[in-house]
Formats: sequence, structure tokens, C-alpha cells
Amino acid sequence: MAKAFSAQKRLEIKQKIMETALALYHDKGAKTLSIAELTRRVGIAQGSFYNFWKDKESLVIDVICYRSAQKLSTIERDFAKSLDEPIQFLSDVIYTYAIDLKQKIETKQSYKDAFKIFYKKNNGQIDYVKSLYIDFLIKLTSYWKRHNVINDADEHGLSGAFIGSFVLCFNAKQFDNDYFHDLLHIYIFNVVSTYIDK
Repeated sequence: MAKAFSAQKRLEIKQKIMETALALYHDKGAKTLSIAELTRRVGIAQGSFYNFWKDKESLVIDVICYRSAQKLSTIERDFAKSLDEPIQFLSDVIYTYAIDLKQKIETKQSYKDAFKIFYKKNNGQIDYVKSLYIDFLIKLTSYWKRHNVINDADEHGLSGAFIGSFVLCFNAKQFDNDYFHDLLHIYIFNVVSTYIDK
């Protein structure tokens, strides 16, 4: 039987599992990520893993979200740079984020595997990841409102620029490579412009 942990200990262990899983995931990929090796490195019994996730695929989805949250938190330090051109700032953030993901999908099997798991587990539903971007967007648009650079914004609509750009990047091979970057720029900029009221 898996050991029970206090609430504080659960948080500490989950953080350690996520950090360790992220390192193993980058080294070995989603398919060969071993729960036995992961729990051994963290220093917990293998059965304790299931106190946190029901299976390895659920962990992989959380690792994607965890890494995304880390990246988004670094962008928060640059909010002051967004005040002159908020629409362009957010469009550039999403574009850079999407192209980085596209390159990883094309060059790292672990990312390709992870996105296959994500789509399989969620049957195309993206609410889990969408909420991560909405939280970031609420912080950003609230910052803009406090500084009077926008009147209003629809964060749910804006999250579509993130999600849609990822879908486009995951399916980039369906597009003519000469036009893909232009199409991605246009898509992102139009979505962001639509859902921000200056």
C-alpha cells in the first residue's frame, strides 16, 4: 500500500517529482520515462507515485503544463516592455512560444510523443492547458488596465491565439513552408487584435 503524506509533504514531493520528471523527460522522452526510475530518484516507493497521478501519461501532461508555467513566469518580468505596443508584445510572445514548440516537435521525439499523449488523453479538449494561458493572460491584461493602455480584453478569446498556434505548429507539415511563418504571424496578430479593446 502506498504511503500517505501530509499536505505539505505532498506539495514538496510533487514538486520534486515534476522537476525530476522534466529532466528525465528531456533525456529519455515520454515513451521511455520510467515510473520506477523516477520514484527511485525522488526517494519514494513506486506505489506512492499513484498518490499524485493515475498513470504516466497524466504525468507527461502535467510536465508540459509545468514547463509552460515556468516559461510564462519569466515573461511576467517583461510586462513593462509591453506598455507601448500591447498587441504587438503579446503577438510576439505567442509567436516565439509557438515557433519554439514547433522546432522541439520537429527535432525532439519526446515533444512529439507528449503532444500525441495530450491529444489522446484529452480527445481534442484543451481546457487543462487553456486555463494555464488564461491565468497568464489575466495577469497581463490586468497590468495593462492598471496602466491605462487598454480598455478591456477577452482572455478566453486570447487563449485561442496560444492554442491555435500550437495546433498549427503541430500540423506545420500540412502547410507550404515558405508561407507557414507568415500565416502563423497573421493568425496570431488577428486573434490578439480581435480580443483586445484599445
